[in-house]
Amino acid sequence: MSSNITLMGKNYVIQLIQRPTDYLADEIVNLVRLLSPEWFTPDVPEDTRRDLLFQDAFYLRRDDNLLLSCLVFTCWDGSLNITLFATHPDYRGQGWGSILMHHFANYARQIGFRQIVVLTVPPDTKPVYQATLQFYEKHSFVLTKRIENLWGSGTLKLVKTLE
Repeated sequence: MSSNITLMGKNYVIQLIQRPTDYLADEIVNLVRLLSPEWFTPDVPEDTRRDLLFQDAFYLRRDDNLLLSCLVFTCWDGSLNITLFATHPDYRGQGWGSILMHHFANYARQIGFRQIVVLTVPPDTKPVYQATLQFYEKHSFVLTKRIENLWGSGTLKLVKTLE
């Protein structure tokens, strides 16, 4: 699945890649490294590389080939689960993640899923995650549970119901 969009005279592509390897896996891992340690712990880049052997990804790329944003996901218990969502730090807050989320939700609906689930770090344990929580809430995710014993400091489970 691939979509081309044009915004302000520039071309962009959003593409679904099953089990990204090689160059794209390297790009995703490098993007995660750019966001560490502010957002991710030191083990996340290499964990992501292994996850990509079994998970799929949507990415948004600019026409000059710059990877702006990516969303890694898997299926579990009948729901699509976002396992990683990252936007290049120089392009955060410009709507790229929202564009990618919109395409991902449409894809999930098209293939028959009724919900998307994401787990995230609670902002009360790492304040930078307040922006993450706000992003998901803006996209109709609802906080359904706090899991105290996951990821050391606890985890928030958010669910988006697809109509």
